[in-house]
Amino acid sequence: MRLNQLLLRNFRSYADCEVEFTDRVNLIVGENAQGKTTLLEAIYFLSTAKSHRTYPDNELIRHHESWFYLKGKIAATDDLMTVEASNELSGKKRFKFNGIIQKKLSQWIGQFNVVFFSPESLTLVKGSPADRRRFIDLLISQINSAYLNSLQNYQFALKQRNELLKQIRSKQASPDFLDPWDDILTAEGISIIRTRVRIFDQLKTYVQAKHAELTGNREILELKYQPSPEKIDGAMEQEATELFRRGLQSSRSYDILRGMTSVGPHRDDFKLILEAQEAKAFGSQGQQRTIALALKLGELELIRETTGKTPIVLLDDVFSELDEERSSFLFSLLGRLNAQTFITSTRQEAWVPELGDCRVFTVHDGQVN
Repeated sequence: MRLNQLLLRNFRSYADCEVEFTDRVNLIVGENAQGKTTLLEAIYFLSTAKSHRTYPDNELIRHHESWFYLKGKIAATDDLMTVEASNELSGKKRFKFNGIIQKKLSQWIGQFNVVFFSPESLTLVKGSPADRRRFIDLLISQINSAYLNSLQNYQFALKQRNELLKQIRSKQASPDFLDPWDDILTAEGISIIRTRVRIFDQLKTYVQAKHAELTGNREILELKYQPSPEKIDGAMEQEATELFRRGLQSSRSYDILRGMTSVGPHRDDFKLILEAQEAKAFGSQGQQRTIALALKLGELELIRETTGKTPIVLLDDVFSELDEERSSFLFSLLGRLNAQTFITSTRQEAWVPELGDCRVFTVHDGQVN
């Protein structure tokens, strides 16, 4: 999969910009705050319908303007695709695939896939469980539209249940009203957890292999998924249903007191263990960055294996805080990646000629040359 051309209008610092890219490595060079990361952000938005760093989407609109528009021309095997995204200050968003409006997010996600590593990716190691859940949810949504539908149903039911818990706490509703929402949470929750665990087991193999490459086999990384409630992933259907319902019932008084649901896949997490210690607490900056990179590169291999298509790779400030040895391992791995890659840097790296088919772009004040 290759992005041949990108058009940006009123997107952050870009008033009107059109860029054509090479099939292999695209190095985007410029000083800080000139628009390098914004190019990658635009590509990511076309793939996922969201920014990797900002919410709400209105913040993506150029200052003093009322809308933005993005368009990408993509080659996938023998097919040529056009993807378009627009957003207005009013909140109206529109996505088109080959000129046809996509009415549901599930129709859009997975049209073309990207893997994005940025400084924000360190939250996969250092951040909250919500950051890691977001990673696994987006990964699965790119390869399984049914999962996204199930996730949206679950999130809707969860929101309704939490609102009802607050009403019960203030004596405005009966606890009996929770039962229908518990039914939905149980059915969708079990489906979500089972899918997550299955995909995570596949992902784990790729991540560990990439981590070994990035460290020269000198460090051992373990990944452990922690579902809520525990033990549900290995249970038979009836037993899983009973476990989930029991968890919701046993925590009901506590949930009413807090006005929040404390059991379910919205509480899942996964642990990253490096040399028998949790990387979040004990890993160095370089080690944490390497693990985040391994997660992203493992994501790439899983998507490629599952869909038969190679995602576009976006690497923002990838070499910062990696020592010379880790940078060398990463450089070697990139040479074997066989994917269209976009890399941002504040300078033209000395290794550029070694990458072969590499095109260098210079960015200054929202202009690309």
